[in-house]
Amino acid sequence: MAKAKVSVTVDRSLLRQCDRVARGAKRSEVFGQALEGGLRNVRQRSLEEAVERYYASQSQAERTEDSEWAGLAPRVLGETWT
Repeated sequence: MAKAKVSVTVDRSLLRQCDRVARGAKRSEVFGQALEGGLRNVRQRSLEEAVERYYASQSQAERTEDSEWAGLAPRVLGETWT
């Protein structure tokens, strides 16, 4: 993956924490891993919020149908997987 050089300003205590967890790794590697983890968390939260919005927007009839389908799945899978 192509990399770009950037300059960031961080709190000194955060930088000390970075150096403590680096264990021989370069700061840029630690920051890159932390940024990847943070972005992954943002995407996960966004997905969870979208799912919540979807289910919150369902009508009572849609919730009932969803519940019926959810109840049917274990029976069908039990019949086909045994």
